[in-house]
Amino acid sequence: MDAASHWEAIVSRHTRIIVGMCVMAAFSLGASADQGPQLNRVMREKLGHSQAILGAVVTSNWAVLDRESRALAMAIRDPAWGATLIGPEYLRESDAFSRALQDLIEASAKRDLELAGNAEIALTSSCIRCHLNMTRRRVAK
Repeated sequence: MDAASHWEAIVSRHTRIIVGMCVMAAFSLGASADQGPQLNRVMREKLGHSQAILGAVVTSNWAVLDRESRALAMAIRDPAWGATLIGPEYLRESDAFSRALQDLIEASAKRDLELAGNAEIALTSSCIRCHLNMTRRRVAK
């Protein structure tokens, strides 16, 4: 197996994992009774941008990666997202999410597939950890 085929196999496996995590996150979006329509709108917008980012990374589409990463960075500035979600766990994941977004923007500028892949995984992981923390908080109530 040559290096390109090996890399494609790794990306394919990671893609399946990440898509699965995105689906889990999407199902959890509507699961919260205390989540208002504004927050739900922002979360679905974030999911849409995240899916487009994954597609851009997998296809090395640098223009789409840059555009969607920047759009996602704008989406998280929506007051409905930041005002509702508080707590040290959330702040930690929000910082990780923001760092991953900056890494994605940097990767698109450098056309660095390895950096883009790692940043996309970090972005998705921060989403999953945040959703797990928020679910645990709701269950504890």
